[in-house]
Amino acid sequence: MSFREKTHWAAFLALAFAFGWYFLAYPWAMVSTDAGVAAVAGMLVPVTIIIVVVMVATATFFAIRAPKEANLKEDERERSIHIRGTHLAYYPLVLGAWFNMIAIFYRFSPGVYLNLLMATVVIAELVRVGSQLYYYRRGY
Repeated sequence: MSFREKTHWAAFLALAFAFGWYFLAYPWAMVSTDAGVAAVAGMLVPVTIIIVVVMVATATFFAIRAPKEANLKEDERERSIHIRGTHLAYYPLVLGAWFNMIAIFYRFSPGVYLNLLMATVVIAELVRVGSQLYYYRRGY
């Protein structure tokens, strides 16, 4: 497994666990109140810390274990994997943007709108990283 593939695994798992916790622990009963908006801000702090700590620790650990591999330039295969993953993430991002625009017209509360916006970005990012992992495993 290459250094970039290992960091992609760390990113995928960190995103899935951190935002899985966020969406499961979010106080949905108060999503339509001002406290629901404050809960979004308050819960994003530990989510951000978890993701940053996991990514820094993983990158540091694997860079120390294989410094030559960590400093390699991206080759054509990795560029192709990156492009394909980004291309696939475009579709859930566009669908999420449409859902967010519909939410504006239906006057959803700010808490609902923020969570919908965040879910859009998280799903698109999981699709991007997940598809890149698939392509790494497939050998593209």
